[in-house]
Amino acid sequence: MCIYRLSIVFLLVLLVLSSIPIVAETSILVRVIVGVEMSAFTRARDVLKGYGAIYSEIPEIGTIALEIPQRALKYIERLSGIRYVELDAELFALGEVQWNIEMINATDVWSKYSSYGDAAYGYDTTVEVAVIDTGIDYSHRDLQGAVTWCVVSLRNTKTFYEGSNLKNCGDNNGHGTHVAGIIAARVNGFGVAGVAPKARLYAVKVLSASGIGYISDVAKGIVEAAKGPDNTPGTDDDADVISMSLGGPDSQTLYSAIQYAYSYNIILVAAAGNEGASQPTCPACYSEVIAVGAIDHNYDVATWSNRNVDLVAPGVDILSTWPKNKYAYASGTSMACPHVSGVVVLIQTLRLANGRPKLTPAQIYTTLTTTAVDLGENGPDQLYGYGLVDAYRAVENALQIEGS
Repeated sequence: MCIYRLSIVFLLVLLVLSSIPIVAETSILVRVIVGVEMSAFTRARDVLKGYGAIYSEIPEIGTIALEIPQRALKYIERLSGIRYVELDAELFALGEVQWNIEMINATDVWSKYSSYGDAAYGYDTTVEVAVIDTGIDYSHRDLQGAVTWCVVSLRNTKTFYEGSNLKNCGDNNGHGTHVAGIIAARVNGFGVAGVAPKARLYAVKVLSASGIGYISDVAKGIVEAAKGPDNTPGTDDDADVISMSLGGPDSQTLYSAIQYAYSYNIILVAAAGNEGASQPTCPACYSEVIAVGAIDHNYDVATWSNRNVDLVAPGVDILSTWPKNKYAYASGTSMACPHVSGVVVLIQTLRLANGRPKLTPAQIYTTLTTTAVDLGENGPDQLYGYGLVDAYRAVENALQIEGS
């Protein structure tokens, strides 16, 4: 793995053991490991066959692994001779999962909700994240299949493209690819892992190779992301989350674009800025946008992270993807922002997998801020806002919300 270190700060689970009727209820299938008394192993195996498909046995330690309807768990747990029942959760190569992903408890979401399949990792055909940035190196081996559509809006929108030819939205700066990796780098045994490692991305290129773009370009990118590939807002292919690791002055044009996206229930997340200022730069400055500040591995707010944010996330020395199959360390609120964007993806995909509708921007905001880990002074404060985004607590809370 080729790693570059950048010094640049970017903005960016008592009945007698007997034959029990098979549970007829339909349910989500879960993979579980049942620990049984060694003396009852053969009998237990015969009974468990009535609940689902056995796919693995380790008689030496008295375990039987099978796939069963989730609703059958309560019956199996009450059988005599059963020592325990636990989810057959996935384990991950620790070198691939960096400290920042562990810090926000994303891996706890993957493990706890692995029975929901790919949704636990941020995948649903109707959930996309638009990365408004310098483009994305879609060919990077850690982002294979992540980018599904792209938009280019540069030079005051004079250079414009939208479509599925991803070559048009390549990244000749690196910043956008780094941000994309924090959200969606795949769990594949090498490199790094993102917060939502099976998320679908829209590459919206509004910043040039030098990392600079015009207000008109950014506004156009936000609007196009809000409309999605079918060019119609309010449909399933619209971006569900717009992640903006960029910032600048207040602008009515920029704010109008933010309001347009917000009106279609799109979650807006932005970097707070890196000037050490008392207020976030825009678009993080707007009330419709979740402003994210940066902390380091010691939970300290970076001196250059702008104050009066909504949340904080890891943003110092973050290892992520870089163009041409490379990896690089970078620092900035630009690196903190995509952590929150990734958590929103996990919430929405698991809501859908649980048969519930997506949450609205207001519900997402409340969920994230009420479940954040309070740091610094008690309650929200200027340095940490409501605190450190917590993926596990946020998902747990979100799945309890009825309706939308």
